[in-house]
Amino acid sequence: MKSLKNLAEACPEEQSRFFSSFDHFLTDMDGVIWINYKPLPGAVEFINSLKKQGKKIRYITNNGLASVGSIWNVLKKNKFDAEIDDLATPITSGIAYLKQENIKKSIFAVGTKEFKEELRKAGLKVYPDPPQEIDEAIPSLLEHLRDDENVGAVFFNFDPNLTFVKMQKMATFLKRDDCHYITGPGDKYIPAGPLGPIIGNYHNIRCLDEISGRKSTPIAKPSQFFADSITERFGISDPKRVLFVGDSIPEDMNMAATAGFQKLLVLTGLASIQDVRCWQYPEEYKPEYYVESLDVLNNILKSLNVQRETSSN
Repeated sequence: MKSLKNLAEACPEEQSRFFSSFDHFLTDMDGVIWINYKPLPGAVEFINSLKKQGKKIRYITNNGLASVGSIWNVLKKNKFDAEIDDLATPITSGIAYLKQENIKKSIFAVGTKEFKEELRKAGLKVYPDPPQEIDEAIPSLLEHLRDDENVGAVFFNFDPNLTFVKMQKMATFLKRDDCHYITGPGDKYIPAGPLGPIIGNYHNIRCLDEISGRKSTPIAKPSQFFADSITERFGISDPKRVLFVGDSIPEDMNMAATAGFQKLLVLTGLASIQDVRCWQYPEEYKPEYYVESLDVLNNILKSLNVQRETSSN
């Protein structure tokens, strides 16, 4: 088993080789560059410095709550030098899947208003939402068990207003084999600072799988579809020249391994130093290096830049 090295403890020559080894810098967002949309120390300066040095910076998130435009606006507000096309989310990959499969019928989309509006903007039909509350009686419940063959796909994204009726309607539509079943993020936990973590959608998806007897097509991290989607979206020709930075071993390091990217683990989100010291995940998920934070990575980069300037004078 290979050891997992702390990049901050490597010699300058090794650190320099590390930064020279990638052209694309793909970063997870929650737990890496910010917590609850508040940038972590050093993140803005580091990422903007990398971009000035010619690295292609891309933002990868399992945030299925907000539209791409909303996330981009937060990036701009926090002074990240980013373009809207630099983002990839479960919504962008879900749209890519639905268009790839040429879904003409309505999509029963379970998620936020922004998520459903993104589907509409992409030219997809969105099935009307069921009522948020129903009469607490059997006849009212049975009314929502009826199928509708106008539904061609169920897209189960993260939904803070998930209800029993929504779950039941998804299970009803999925009785038909011709109804596509795709799922957004399946994280068990979502970083949210001291008050968190937020409960992820993992157990809800497993419940629907069991009730419906169907196996979903996941389109968020760490799925193969998401890995292929971002590779195509960002025009990546050599995955070995890509560095993926994340805070989650099961999602981020897993997906980077799936895509064939280099991996870097940071400890500002879900992963801890205990995970590093007592590795209990598949060996292929293990990155060569970890750092405590992007602030540490920023200090390494600044130190290397000073050394270069000194040696050139």
